[in-house]
Amino acid sequence: MKLEKDLKIAENPIKAKERDLKILRTEIKTSQKKLNSARHRLQKARQDILESQGNAAEEERTRTRKIAETEADLARAKERQAPLKDEVNKFLTEFEDLRQPKENADEARKGTERQLNAVQQKIRSLQSEAGGGNSSLALFGPKCKPLYELVQKALRDRKFKGPVAGPVGMYLKIVNGKETYAKIAEFAIGNGNLDRFIVTNHSDLELMNKLRKDAGCGYRDCPLYKISPRATKEKYNTHAPPDGVETVTSVVSVENAMVFNFLVDSCKIDESALADSKESSEDKLLNCDSGSGKYSIRGKVKKVFCLPNGDFWQVNKGLLNIVSNDRPLRQTIGVDRSAAIESAKHEMKAIQKELERNNREVKALGEQLQNAKKEWNVRNKQYGALTSNISKMETLLDELKEQAETSEQVPTIDTTEFENDIAVAEEEVDDIKRKESTISQEIESLQPEVDELKKKLDETATRNEKILDDLDKVEAKLEDIVRGQNRRQEVVDKCRAKVQEREYALIQQEEVVKESKELVAKTLDTARRVQFKTNRLEAKQSAKHATGDVTAVITAGMDDEPSEQDLESIEIVEPEYNSKQCEARILSREKKIENEKKRRNLSEADPVVARDKYLRAKKDLDSKMEQIDAIEKNVNMLMNDVKQRKRRWVDFRSHIAQMTNISFDEFLQKKNSAGQVEFDHDSKQLNLIVQKDNTDESTQTNDVKALSGGERSFTTLSLLLAIGESLETPFRVMDEFDVFLDPVARKLALETLIKISKEMEHRQFIFITPQDLSNIKTDPKLRIFKLKPPVRSDKVGGPQQQTLDF
Repeated sequence: MKLEKDLKIAENPIKAKERDLKILRTEIKTSQKKLNSARHRLQKARQDILESQGNAAEEERTRTRKIAETEADLARAKERQAPLKDEVNKFLTEFEDLRQPKENADEARKGTERQLNAVQQKIRSLQSEAGGGNSSLALFGPKCKPLYELVQKALRDRKFKGPVAGPVGMYLKIVNGKETYAKIAEFAIGNGNLDRFIVTNHSDLELMNKLRKDAGCGYRDCPLYKISPRATKEKYNTHAPPDGVETVTSVVSVENAMVFNFLVDSCKIDESALADSKESSEDKLLNCDSGSGKYSIRGKVKKVFCLPNGDFWQVNKGLLNIVSNDRPLRQTIGVDRSAAIESAKHEMKAIQKELERNNREVKALGEQLQNAKKEWNVRNKQYGALTSNISKMETLLDELKEQAETSEQVPTIDTTEFENDIAVAEEEVDDIKRKESTISQEIESLQPEVDELKKKLDETATRNEKILDDLDKVEAKLEDIVRGQNRRQEVVDKCRAKVQEREYALIQQEEVVKESKELVAKTLDTARRVQFKTNRLEAKQSAKHATGDVTAVITAGMDDEPSEQDLESIEIVEPEYNSKQCEARILSREKKIENEKKRRNLSEADPVVARDKYLRAKKDLDSKMEQIDAIEKNVNMLMNDVKQRKRRWVDFRSHIAQMTNISFDEFLQKKNSAGQVEFDHDSKQLNLIVQKDNTDESTQTNDVKALSGGERSFTTLSLLLAIGESLETPFRVMDEFDVFLDPVARKLALETLIKISKEMEHRQFIFITPQDLSNIKTDPKLRIFKLKPPVRSDKVGGPQQQTLDF
């Protein structure tokens, strides 16, 4: 393998230096032996001095002996000092080298634990959900399920005044055969939009905010969107995708019109194209003007997302902008609940293995760090004690030598030669030690390259292990697919059994219908026979009045039997009114006519004159009615115009509030914070919610006074910039806006202000600050004017007001 060869090549110079170091250490031992031998000869010479003096003064002998013993002890102590100091530095270096890896390992373990807790929470949410169908609400956000249940309860209680939809993700499905584009389609929509809920009026918006609080939603959980009531009736007419590419509207099927129109308005799904690769998308969509060199996109497409990583490109003012995506793509749209649970379990197992590996690494590094610290403390104490002893011995030796110089007894044997030998040996030892230190430094300078190669080799090994783990995951997913096929077969069998049951129930129902028809036919036959007999009796009674033979009439009526033709000709008719009711209605109408004649004073008997009066009255009436129709039409037009203006005003106000909220959060995100602006239009109040750390919801506060001076200043600056984007003032002036900011926040604030000022070319910004601006470069759009210090004057009035020369 190439990395292993490079590692061996890089280690060869270090091994050569280590061999040289080994030779130098051997030479140090040889020189040390020479030094010890010279010291031994010096000590022997001094002993000869003591013996040659015979019975000299006891004090001189004792002094000389102490000098010899002290010098011997001092030499031994100095020999121990250098190795002990090297050991102290060694264990200190080892301790310092281990501390940062230990901290990194602790941080990695904590991050893995957070990932594990998040996955476990996701699994619990998925498993606890009942009746969620094929799509689990927990996939779109942890608060979607409780808020959805509260919304459904409110709908059952008829608390909403208009339609409500949400979360958005539950209405989305991937079109069959286009699963390849599922992940980049979801990336184009944006994960932050799948857990949104949509309402159509301000009253429902307030009710939804209350339900969000009851569900425990943070300001980032399940955000709300108010859409126009007209957008709930039918979907917008969107353009078809260009030839050879897909758009989000052609890949994602949306059942609800509100959700579809929201995605078109907010996410621009009809303007987001999806392609297999960047090259193919540029061939099919990108145009380049050979004359000006400017780019453009064919059709209505504004942004193009490409497989496999979600990289996208767009054209802005004729320039091609390409943005790469480093985050892994996810797919939650159209994911089966059981498959999501299994996938989460596999992810949890992988994270648990990683957590175990992190724990082992933290434990091993902790033990090494503790051992290095203990050894360093022991060696440091020994080195301190040895240094103190050397200092004491040197002081004692100086005192003894000073006493010896003032003594009258002069040694008869000269030891200068032996002392010179010791000095030469010590210089030789020091020279070899300097060479040893030089070689050690060279080894240390070569070591980082070797460590880097070892790190790359370890990363390659880790990557190979991850590939093996991915293969295991793929095999597990394949097993899940096989098990899913078996489950689907069971569902098919159950459906077939239900179909057979329904067919049997249908046959039974047909028999019931047949019996009912027979009963109806029998009842109709009986009714017709009764009607036939009634008609015969009426006819016989008429004949009786004519002949007076009652017996014959009764006998004939009893013996007659109707034929089938006679029965079919009889129709049973139910009259709407009886005779008395009809007479009463006629009298009522006649009275109304008389009353109306009296009311209108219709006394004219001549029909021609009455007709002329009628025509004149009708003409006046038609003229007045036309005037009334015109007035009503104008009134209706004015009322509709007022309603439309008010509706547009409310939409415009909501749009300003949403854009201000988004801009405020974006500015705070640059300082690793987060925030939200709540507009209470009814109470005419504006409230701020600030989260100091955008990854820790416990740092969220509603009281701006609880922030520090610098945080409050940066928050105020972010609010002014967010609101300023919706204002039409041509001039913006900020005076000493950065006096309470720390250096990092001040630099970030200045860079943000300068960037926004350059983007908003139709407005002029003036920033006044007492801070140093020497690190800011000027250009045609940015100029810096520095006010000179005031010139002190003894005249009346003191310093004069200065002006800037533009």
